[in-house]
Amino acid sequence: MWKRIVACIMIALSIITFTNFSYATNVVGTTKYEILNPEKVSYSTRDRVVLINGKAPSGTVVTLNVYGTTDLTRSKFNLDTLPGEKDYILLLSEKVTSGNLGLFQKQLDLVKGINKIVINFGVEGVENKEIIVYVYNRSLLVIRESNNIVLPLLK
Repeated sequence: MWKRIVACIMIALSIITFTNFSYATNVVGTTKYEILNPEKVSYSTRDRVVLINGKAPSGTVVTLNVYGTTDLTRSKFNLDTLPGEKDYILLLSEKVTSGNLGLFQKQLDLVKGINKIVINFGVEGVENKEIIVYVYNRSLLVIRESNNIVLPLLK
């Protein structure tokens, strides 16, 4: 008899201690809001066109702000030496609505130099995402490569 009572108490205690108690919170699930492409936070490319896509709950209005900079100060901006906040100029502001599957996409035209893309999901508790894209001049790269080939031949 005592064995059964002790066994019942042990089973009841194990059920009580192993159950999870949950409660409702107002915290937004940040895993629902993410950028799928581009995968890198900063990168360089020759292409002036970039495709931004990501996921957000259906019907979410996502704001894409594209900032560019021109190197008027001759500071030679690159991915190592980024311009300050005051050096950026707002080039484009687009709004995209997330579709039925919870995906959005937008093709953006960038300028040569440093471009900063700020993605705002418009939801409290979800931080803005920033992507830095350095668009370099293809013709200067070809000239530099050809000079590197010619110079060793002249020596």
